[in-house]
Amino acid sequence: KLKEKNLDLIIANDVTQSGAGFESDTNIVTLIFSDGTHEKLPQMEKEFLAHKILDKIIGLGKKKN
Repeated sequence: KLKEKNLDLIIANDVTQSGAGFESDTNIVTLIFSDGTHEKLPQMEKEFLAHKILDKIIGLGKKKN
């Protein structure tokens, strides 16, 4: 999907896990990068997770420039 859509990053959220999903204040995600690497993040509050994702996106932008 990354190549098909020319994406740099996909965030995968398994909502079947306890502590993840729509009815929770926390989430558990895996970041999947275009080079095939992935990074599993531990369960954390959604606001903190949003900041972590933004940091990764900013880092990807710096690599491109």
